[in-house]
Amino acid sequence: MQDELRYRVRHELFLRPDQMTFTFRNKIDQSALPIRSWGAFMPPNGVGGGGVHWNAEMWRFLPSDFVLKTHLTERYGKDFLPKDMTIQDWGITYDELEPHYDRFEYLCGTSGTAGNLNGKIQQGGNPFEGPRSRPYPTPAQGPAVQPHFVRQGRARTRLQAVSSAVRQSLAGLYKSARPANGTVHLLRLLRVVRLQQLFQSQSADHDSSLPDPQTEFSARDNSEVIKINVDRSGRHATGVTFVDTSGEEWEQPADLVILSAFSLFNVQLLLHSKIGVPYDAAANTGVIGRNYTHQTVSTVNGFFDRKKFNFNPFIASGAIGMCIDEFNGDNFDHGPHGFVGGGYLGQVQTGARPIESTLTPPGTPKWGAAWKSAVRDNYLSTVKPGAGVHGSSYAYRDVYLGLDPPTRTASGVR
Repeated sequence: MQDELRYRVRHELFLRPDQMTFTFRNKIDQSALPIRSWGAFMPPNGVGGGGVHWNAEMWRFLPSDFVLKTHLTERYGKDFLPKDMTIQDWGITYDELEPHYDRFEYLCGTSGTAGNLNGKIQQGGNPFEGPRSRPYPTPAQGPAVQPHFVRQGRARTRLQAVSSAVRQSLAGLYKSARPANGTVHLLRLLRVVRLQQLFQSQSADHDSSLPDPQTEFSARDNSEVIKINVDRSGRHATGVTFVDTSGEEWEQPADLVILSAFSLFNVQLLLHSKIGVPYDAAANTGVIGRNYTHQTVSTVNGFFDRKKFNFNPFIASGAIGMCIDEFNGDNFDHGPHGFVGGGYLGQVQTGARPIESTLTPPGTPKWGAAWKSAVRDNYLSTVKPGAGVHGSSYAYRDVYLGLDPPTRTASGVR
């Protein structure tokens, strides 16, 4: 990372509160208050959206995820689920989506070791993943030291773990023939790593997805779409209204309008445009804004004997690691535990960001000579952030998105 303070700590790549105000409340009867520090909640800002700060992790969902309500009800009974949980089946199945997963992997040159090929479990892959129609387009590569440490722990506990990474050019796989700079597959995780390095001109994920140069298209940055325009029937989109940097409104006609923004902004646009029925949590009616979910993450730092361990944290990519999938989704019997959902356990080594990787044991002073000594002594033998759990986030009746009348964006939109 060229400037960790600017981009990671001060969130240069993300929306600023003076551009867009999000409010939050823990319960429906509370007054929502503005979020002033994004934390892990990082709405993107700029062309490419979340791709500009994405570590490039993209999972294949488990087959049971697509029929979640039916699957959990059939396995545990309808009374096992909380009454206010509003999970639903997707309406499509894993098998229907698999050809599109496969196409994306070959488009991006994703690497990995298949764990399930056409229903047959493969050695070295993730046995919990859904069936794949063919192997990954590029082979897997061995893990870095920290993830390998997880593999050793897995071997002692008889848990499954798989890790892989690759760095090779895949010119010719698709028409634009851009290089797949770095890719890694972790268990059922498909990671497409696009590393923008300081001295190398390499494409980001949104760069690689632009139309072929021979295709006529235009992109307008520094603009904010504030409304989807519809015809008199209210059933067909005719274009969008957007605001430029001078605050002037423009209308862009279109035969087709695709909502491909972050979920927050898609909901905001639909509500502003009066498309669909807004969700009413009290009445439990409506659709737009309903069933909002977010990331559930828990991490831990590990300090080891520096005379015995050297993890070389600077040797990494955007997302190389080792994950354990036994406790993900419904891969284990939840009956005795009284809850549903799960998460992968693992360690992801993203590189030694200077600020984030200077960890010290509890009780170390925050500054001064003692702090410097602790940083020096623990740098190579510390497992940095990334070791932990990435868990399920299921939909509930009282978790939703809606417009907050008192607040407005920089463009004057609520």
